[in-house]
Amino acid sequence: MIRPPFPFKDFQRAKDHLRLALCDQEETYLLLTGDTGCGKTALLRELRGELDRTRYRVLYFSEARRLGATGLIKVVGEALRVRSSMCHAVNLDRLLRALAEEAPRVLIWLDEAHELPEETLAEVRALAESDLDGRRQVQILLAGLPRLRSEIQASPALWRRIVVREEITGLLLDELQDFLDHHFASGAGRRLSEDGLALLFERARGAPGLLIPMYRAILAKAGPSKAKVDPHDVEQILERWDLA
Repeated sequence: MIRPPFPFKDFQRAKDHLRLALCDQEETYLLLTGDTGCGKTALLRELRGELDRTRYRVLYFSEARRLGATGLIKVVGEALRVRSSMCHAVNLDRLLRALAEEAPRVLIWLDEAHELPEETLAEVRALAESDLDGRRQVQILLAGLPRLRSEIQASPALWRRIVVREEITGLLLDELQDFLDHHFASGAGRRLSEDGLALLFERARGAPGLLIPMYRAILAKAGPSKAKVDPHDVEQILERWDLA
C-alpha cells in the first residue's frame, strides 16, 4: 500500500491554491514550480484524487520532453474518442469540435514542463484559447523545475495569461520529525537527535524526495538497534550517500 504524502505546510498551501484556481476561479493557466524532490508530482496526484470526476477529466503527461505537438493532439483526441486522421490539421479541428461539446472540463497537466518543446506549448495554447464563448473548457497546468518560470517569462504574451504561479519549496525543520514518523512506522522515525535531524534537513534541503532515501540509508548503516544514531555517524553516512 502506497503511503499518502505528508501534508507539510507548503505542500498543503500550494495544493489548496491550485484547487481554488481550478475549481472556483476557473483559471485557464496555472504554474507550479519547485526543485527536484520537493513534492510536485505527489501534489498533482493528491489534487487529482480530490477533483470531482463527473466535472473534470484530467489528462496527465509525465515526461513533457517526449511530447510533440502531434502526439499531444493525438493523445487528447484518443481520450475524448475523436476519430483520427493522417492529417494533423484535421485531427486538431476534430479535437476542437469535440472539446466544444465535452461536458466535463478537460484539465491538461504537463509535468517536467521545463522540457516542453516550443511547438507543443504553442499547441497547448491553441487548445486552451480556442473557446470563443468563454466557457474555459480546457485548463492547463504546467509543472516543472524553477527554471520553467524564467523560460515562460521569455514569452510575455503567455506569462501575462498565467495569473496563478505557485512554488513549492519543501518542509520546514520543525516539520521533519512528524514527516519521519509519518513514513517510518514502529518508532523507526525517531532514531535521530536534534543535531542529527538538523544535519539530515540541511543535506536534503527539506525536499521530501531526498529525505526519505537519505533516512533509509541512515537506518541501514546504523543497524536494528533503537538507540539514537550519533550525529557524527549521520554526517558520515550522508557523505557516503552523496558519493554513491
